[in-house]
Amino acid sequence: MSRIKHVLKLAKAKITILGLVVGAMFVTIYLWPSIMFKPNNWQQAIPDVASSSSSPRAVDLNQDKVKDIVIGAGGREFSPSESGVLAIDGATGQVLWKVPARNQVVGSAVFQDINADDIPDVFIGGRSAIFLALNGSDGTKLWEFLPDNDSLDYINDTTILNFYSAQLIPDIDGDGFRDLLTAYGGFIKARPDEVDRPTGYLMIFSAKSGRILAKAAMPDSRETYFSPVVHDFQDSGELEVIFGTGGEDIDGHLYRVALRDVIRNDLSQVEVLANGKGKGFIAPPVLMDVNLDGFTDIILNSVDGRLICIDGVTSKIIWEASLGDTFDTYTVPAPGYLVGDDSIPDFFSSFGKGPWPFTEYTVHTLTDGKNGQIVFRDTLGTFQYASPLVCDITHDGKHDVLVAVNTTIMNTMNGREMRWAGNDIMVYPGGSGTPMRFQQTLLGSNLGATPLITDLDGDDHLDVLRTIVHNESQIYSEGSLTLERTELKVKTKEIFWGGYMGTNGSSLVNH
Repeated sequence: MSRIKHVLKLAKAKITILGLVVGAMFVTIYLWPSIMFKPNNWQQAIPDVASSSSSPRAVDLNQDKVKDIVIGAGGREFSPSESGVLAIDGATGQVLWKVPARNQVVGSAVFQDINADDIPDVFIGGRSAIFLALNGSDGTKLWEFLPDNDSLDYINDTTILNFYSAQLIPDIDGDGFRDLLTAYGGFIKARPDEVDRPTGYLMIFSAKSGRILAKAAMPDSRETYFSPVVHDFQDSGELEVIFGTGGEDIDGHLYRVALRDVIRNDLSQVEVLANGKGKGFIAPPVLMDVNLDGFTDIILNSVDGRLICIDGVTSKIIWEASLGDTFDTYTVPAPGYLVGDDSIPDFFSSFGKGPWPFTEYTVHTLTDGKNGQIVFRDTLGTFQYASPLVCDITHDGKHDVLVAVNTTIMNTMNGREMRWAGNDIMVYPGGSGTPMRFQQTLLGSNLGATPLITDLDGDDHLDVLRTIVHNESQIYSEGSLTLERTELKVKTKEIFWGGYMGTNGSSLVNH
């Protein structure tokens, strides 16, 4: 009996030692990096802000080797605000500077140093003909398209339209700086039943002086809300512009045209790529080789709920995917390798059931890039037009999808059913896995600001930036705008599609 007890005692000791060894290995492999890694997380709240349509962009403005955040904001629609454009210190979350604006600034910023101080300057547009060039160091205006003028009616004048996100193009006026292509259109006060709306334009600004170098009217005389993109699709040195017309209720078209024609104010030679079928094209495309012919293709969502893939060489539609004509969308699809084990990109998109502002719920879909088949769908959230992103956030070597989702939080208090607006960032592992909440739910909403995935401080770890307007009673309301930074242990090499219009803001996938 004593021998048996001795053997059992030795066995128990070995098991204990083995457990300590395994435990030590677990700590070393999994917990030690977490202990050593100290994330730089912060939140910054800006009071009296209503707009959440501008997506954050990152650039180092204070020369501390950490990228800062620039975002458009603003107060209630048609109301002036002291917080039209915001620059936030990436290291601390403190406001570096802010610029007032007469209406909401809805575009996303692009950057170029035009005053020779080695600090990138900021170019950004918005409603009521706002287009600004701002000194990156302190936010002072370098030039402005249409300065405030008491003699102008910025609300009711049908010639005063809106600017969206711009693109840098080659130097047109020979001053040594890349110039700016943008869209000018959309009369925001037009009622849904008003079909006779002001014509939109493609415009080119001199980045240095603000002088208008080109202003070309939409070829179908329709309105435009579409941020144009520029690319050499034939690899011939000939840049082309992709742009769209129409809106939620107005028929439009998707076009391509040579940049040289835009410069000449002549869009008569445009090529029609797709018809809006009673609605328009608002969200810009993804530019990526889908059919693996070595040339870039065009993938985008139309307002009427189609995901369309177009051959960049022949302009022929490769495939279309749709949930049906009862769905609308204003989002950019997110590309990634999410279906099967092939080298053809797939696309994650978000669609609203019912037209705005009567959207009932949102359906998220994953479409196989080989054939345009929808292979996954999930109903999650209320109305939103923030676009999804793609990176390997689960760190398993596979692409995952992140998407900002507006929710309705329901509870019963004292016999009364209470409802609040809430916002989450959800992660779809592999693009079709069970969605997981990335962070805690915040009270408030995010209508259209796509989050940003980047590496602010160059430490090779992912930073996720998101915005939310804190007003829990409704999603169309003024509150305080919070910008939140979350730093992850995940390495930055996992970013594939990291922001609105892609990682570099040009809609082009450079992978």
